[in-house]
Amino acid sequence: IINDVTGLEGDAEMIDVARQQGAGICAMHMQGNPLTMQVDPRYHDVVADVSRYLADRRDALLAAGIERSRICLDPGIGFGKTDEHNLELIRQCRQFHQLGCPLLVGHSAKGFIASVLGDKELDRTSGTVGVALWLAQQGIQVIRVHDVAAVQQALLLFAASGGLEGPG
Repeated sequence: IINDVTGLEGDAEMIDVARQQGAGICAMHMQGNPLTMQVDPRYHDVVADVSRYLADRRDALLAAGIERSRICLDPGIGFGKTDEHNLELIRQCRQFHQLGCPLLVGHSAKGFIASVLGDKELDRTSGTVGVALWLAQQGIQVIRVHDVAAVQQALLLFAASGGLEGPG
């Protein structure tokens, strides 16, 4: 799997490598580049803007001969977004199912969790778990976290108690 923060735009040869190797691709949205992405990120409508970018990347990958079944899309939580942008993307993540590809969200221990909790020094595991439950409720197929055991246990109990309804 090629998990690329540039949506496979950072290296002109990457799409050919993915196609030739039959690799899965996770194309992520990022405003700017890693050096500039957090310098005053702005969007007209963060959900619509990110969705449009991901749709364009999906279409470019399809046109380059990458099968849809090998494409996963990531809205890029924390990459060129303010805390409010991140929260809005998480609140509205269900809308990205319209893109017709599996979705990955990597929210684990990100700064917006510390902001919501009001303490940048606080352990962010509980906040990560809380968001993971919401993402699972929205049918997000891949939830990338650091503390896998804590999130897995929470998801198992969430599902056992009737908390999962699936995508859509």
